Amino acid sequence: MAKRTGILLIAHGSPVQQANEDLLAVVGELRTRGRYDLVEPAYLEGASPSIPEGIRSCVEQGAERVVAIPYFLLPGGHVTLDLPAFMEEARTAYPDVEFALGRPLGDHPLLAEVVRERLEGVE
Repeated sequence: MAKRTGILLIAHGSPVQQANEDLLAVVGELRTRGRYDLVEPAYLEGASPSIPEGIRSCVEQGAERVVAIPYFLLPGGHVTLDLPAFMEEARTAYPDVEFALGRPLGDHPLLAEVVRERLEGVE
């Protein structure tokens, strides 16, 4: 039997709420598609819910496995240092839950398509 999985989509975060709307839109889209048991947003800083709050939300909703996906373009310090540290803290806080950290978005081939689309019409 498959484990109940929570997807935690993590962005940097900003105190300017409009800057956080993209992540919430992606979370909403993933929820609508219904492929995952749970999909929650979390922010590194500057917005709520924080990463520990997002993890707790997944666990409180019954997640047996939490997969964190960095909504970051590049594997900089936050992705390579900060996020693994949050995952390690979660493993300690919730020893019965499995935690995994996915890769950031930057190396995905479809991003080149997005760039090409953004270039259309730019003078």
